[in-house]
Amino acid sequence: MVKRILSGIVGIAFIVSVIVLSGNIPVIIDVFVAAVCAIAVGEFANATKTLKHWQISFPSMAFAVLYPMLMNYGVVLMIGYVYTAIMLSMMIFCHKKISFREFAYIYSMTVIITVSLSTVIQMKNMDTAHPAFYFVVTLALPWLADAGAYFVGVLFGKHKMCPEISPKKTIEGAIGGTVVCVLATCGLGWIFADLLYKDVQINYINLAVLSFIGSLLSILGDLSFSIVKRTFEIKDYGNLIPGHGGVLDRFDSVVFVSPFLYIMMGYLPIMGV
Repeated sequence: MVKRILSGIVGIAFIVSVIVLSGNIPVIIDVFVAAVCAIAVGEFANATKTLKHWQISFPSMAFAVLYPMLMNYGVVLMIGYVYTAIMLSMMIFCHKKISFREFAYIYSMTVIITVSLSTVIQMKNMDTAHPAFYFVVTLALPWLADAGAYFVGVLFGKHKMCPEISPKKTIEGAIGGTVVCVLATCGLGWIFADLLYKDVQINYINLAVLSFIGSLLSILGDLSFSIVKRTFEIKDYGNLIPGHGGVLDRFDSVVFVSPFLYIMMGYLPIMGV
């Protein structure tokens, strides 16, 4: 638990530094997302034993970098097309070395991870005057739900949620994580509106609704990627973050939550001037 807490503190400090730098260098968030996508895809490729096939792993990680970095230049469709063409070509030319199953693993998950996480950038671009708010909420919402579920589960957890997929998850933890997520996310809204920006208003009802649904989706994301780990008999996707595993272990829930927030903010706006 000590490693988990210390890593969390370091991670928060790093995120804060990204937020501070984004005030003068907005592209820093794009770089951050691109790095996360590339590392996450690399970890997934390593877990599924496809990293050794450079013919498909290298184009996949290149796509994971280029897609978010060039999102603002109107070329993402071209990037997706070129990536798909390369992967299909490699499937044909390297069919004796690379099975269709391996191709399907890395191609599908590369697209899912990269396109989903890139919605963080799309949300940032929705309001260029307050990009840090959307960046923080998108990351904090699933992480708060996970942290709340972990600590509540450790203290009060008795009823297992999905023991065959994730033995440590409990129903009590899920409920506690949802409550913590809603309250803490609304607290973040107050911090931004009253202490940092002072020129906006937060719709706390919409924020609470999105936090509630988002916390449930974060569980879905976590369990989905846990099935992959169970399938390939690994505990974590990596060891880059002590106590947490790899980057993908931390961002698996964001993969589900970020697109949801991006879509729903058009119907349930959180911030208004």
